[in-house]
Amino acid sequence: MNEQIKAVDGTYTGTTAQEAADWLSANASGTGTATVVSSSDAFGKIASALRAAGVSATPVPLDTATTLNSGYWLFVTTTGSTSGATDQVGTAPIYAVVGGSAVTVDQKSDLPTVNKYVQNDAANSSWKSYADSQMSQSINYKLVGTVADVISSYDTYHYYFTDVLGSGLTYDDGSVKVTVSESGSSTEKTVNAASYTASLASDTNTLTVDFPDLKTITDTSGSAITVDANTVVTVYYTAHLNKNAVMASEHNDNTVTLTYSNNPGVDSEGSTTPATVRDYSYQLNLTKVDSANSTTTLAGASFTIQATGADEGAGTQYVQADGSLGTDAHEFTTDDSGSIVVKGLDAGTYTVVETKAPDGYNTVKDFTFTILPVYNDATGDLTRLTANTNSSSVVAGVDESTDAVNVVVMDKAGISLPLTGQAGITIAWVAGGALLVLGVAHLVRSRRRDERAE
Repeated sequence: MNEQIKAVDGTYTGTTAQEAADWLSANASGTGTATVVSSSDAFGKIASALRAAGVSATPVPLDTATTLNSGYWLFVTTTGSTSGATDQVGTAPIYAVVGGSAVTVDQKSDLPTVNKYVQNDAANSSWKSYADSQMSQSINYKLVGTVADVISSYDTYHYYFTDVLGSGLTYDDGSVKVTVSESGSSTEKTVNAASYTASLASDTNTLTVDFPDLKTITDTSGSAITVDANTVVTVYYTAHLNKNAVMASEHNDNTVTLTYSNNPGVDSEGSTTPATVRDYSYQLNLTKVDSANSTTTLAGASFTIQATGADEGAGTQYVQADGSLGTDAHEFTTDDSGSIVVKGLDAGTYTVVETKAPDGYNTVKDFTFTILPVYNDATGDLTRLTANTNSSSVVAGVDESTDAVNVVVMDKAGISLPLTGQAGITIAWVAGGALLVLGVAHLVRSRRRDERAE
C-alpha cells in the first residue's frame, strides 16, 4: 500500500501499515455509503495500482458477515467474477477500517437497465411496447439505457446496444440518432456521431450502436457531455416492414440487449436482460360472391382500396399490390376463386371502389371497412381483433384461426347501364324512352275512341 500511495503523493514517506492508514484517513474526500471513489482521485488510483500489482486478496462472499483481521481494508470485486454475466455488476472500490470483528460488505453499484419502445402512427400516440403499421412504412423505435451509479469509478466505460430485428423488419440505413439527458436536466442533448458507431450485421439483421467510452462523448458542437449516475442514453432509429413480415397475431418482434463495463479497473463486461417490442400488420381477404348463392364466387371484379381513415396515409394514399401505400390508385382483380389477398395493412378505415364488375353483374356502391385491434398494454399482446363495414351488401369479419380480415362483397346479377358516358348506350336509352312515350300515347288515344264509340 505504501508504494501505491507514494505513486500518487510524492511527499509521502511512510513505511508502515499505520502510516498508510493515517494517510488514507487524512486524504479521504468523503465517507459513508454515499461516497463514490472516482477513478481520477488518489483513492481510485491506489485501487487500480493494487489490482495491477497482483496483491493477494481474501475472498469475502457478498452480503455475508466475515471476520477479518484489524486494519485498513480495500474491498473490490474479484477479476472475472462478473465477466459475461447477465444483470451483474462489480462494486466500486470500498475502503474500510476493520477492528477484528465481523463485517458485512454491501455492493456499491446499481445495475444499468435497458428499455425499448415503438411509436404507433395513430394521431397522438405515445411510446409503447407495441404498434401496428402499414407495409414499407417507416416505424419509429427508441432504446433507453441507464448507467451504473458508480460510473465515475471506471477509467473507461464501454457501452453498446445490440438490437436484433426480426426477418420481417428492414433497418432504415443512416436513421440512428443518439441523445443524452444530463443529470438534473430534462433536455436531451444530441450526441456527436463521432462518439459512437452504428452498424448493421446483415446476416443476423442485428443493429449495434457502440460507445467505446461513454465517459468521453460530445455533443454536435464538440463540447463534452457530463455522464454520471443519472445519465440516460436514448437511441432513436427507424425500420420498415418487408415482404417477410408476418400478419396479425404472429407479431414482428424486435429485441435489444445493453452491454456495459461492469467491474471498475478490470476489462470486464456484462449485459442486461433483453427488452422486446412488437409490431402488428393485417391481412385482407376480399371475396366477391353472387348474393343469391354465396358459394358462387365471381372472378374478374376490379377494386381500388384507399386508406381514407387508416392510421398511416389517411385520406390521400391508395393500397398498392404489396400492401404499401402510394398516390396512384392500384386496381386489384379477383382471381378464379373470386378473391383478392392483400398483406400489410395498418389499423383503421379503408374505402373500396369497384371499378369493374364481372360480366353479367353490377358494380356495388362504394363502401368502407375498418380494422379494429385491441392490445394488452402490459404485455403488448393482441387481445381482440374485429372488423366492420358501412354497407348492407358487404359482410366484414375476422378469421379466428388466422386473424385475417375477411370482407365478402355480395352482388346481384344484371347489367348496369349508365345514363351518361357511352354515346351509343345513351342514344339507346333515349330511343327506348321515345318508343315508350309513343306507346303510352297510342294506348290513351285508343281508349278514347272506344269510349266515343260506345
